[in-house]
Amino acid sequence: MDMIQLQLFASIARTLNFSRTAEQFFITQPAVSHQVKKLENSLGVKLLKRSSHDVSLTAEGEEFLAYVDRILSISFDAENRIQNMASGRSGHVRVAALSSASYQLSDCLIKLYREHPSFQVDIDLLEGTEMTDALKRGSYDFFFAVVPMIPAGNEYEYAVIHEGSLELLVNKGIVTTIDLSDWSTIERYPFVSVPRSDMTLSNHITRICSERGITPNIINYYNRAESVVLSVNAGVGIAILPGELGKLYQRPNVISLPIDGEDAKIITVFIWKKGDDNIAGRIFRDTVTSLFP
Repeated sequence: MDMIQLQLFASIARTLNFSRTAEQFFITQPAVSHQVKKLENSLGVKLLKRSSHDVSLTAEGEEFLAYVDRILSISFDAENRIQNMASGRSGHVRVAALSSASYQLSDCLIKLYREHPSFQVDIDLLEGTEMTDALKRGSYDFFFAVVPMIPAGNEYEYAVIHEGSLELLVNKGIVTTIDLSDWSTIERYPFVSVPRSDMTLSNHITRICSERGITPNIINYYNRAESVVLSVNAGVGIAILPGELGKLYQRPNVISLPIDGEDAKIITVFIWKKGDDNIAGRIFRDTVTSLFP
């Protein structure tokens, strides 16, 4: 079992087409078949079901694919990191950030790279559920999240870096019919939203509406906040999102209306693990906390 075999298997698992995989890797179809056969022989199982018309994964193939994805991801990350070290990029941290914290993260990176140009920061932009899971697992060095996501206990420390609020995003074609002092003018329109599984934001939106005496008619849920904004832009519905997202995913037909009230506030925080005191982590932490004392 070697890396090229794993890469070929991962490609076939997604394309379900040997010819397309051969084209992607600039090799012949028989060569692809030969490598996959060697992989199956080394494992002692069939990973793929083949017929004259189609290709599909066996149960073992479905299970194996998840491991292959992780192996390839770790391999690519390791190769990238070692090559960066060889070229003089000595500092390295992994950061997870909510999209709504993009502006604060960007400010931190500007200052960091001005003072430490050889530093390497790996960044993943996560949605709410992904961030909650990442914090539970401790799978990053640093996190840009919101207060309700801070895990209970003493594992993490944090600093407040931004105070914002939820905003009502509406299509510009209906903005003149909206009156934020009368939420019955809002209730008449269908809503689009993040999924209920994103409990931090979803519960906040529900609470905002409940406090103002309405029950939103949510007609579509989207797994990415950007999709919510695109939907508002298309006139599918209106939405409540952190104001920073309206700026980040700015679209020509979307108007953002600030929601007044303490219950609409969102506090963005910078989170790090207690006890992690390596040099690279200390540099990054000091950079962020110096910007947001």
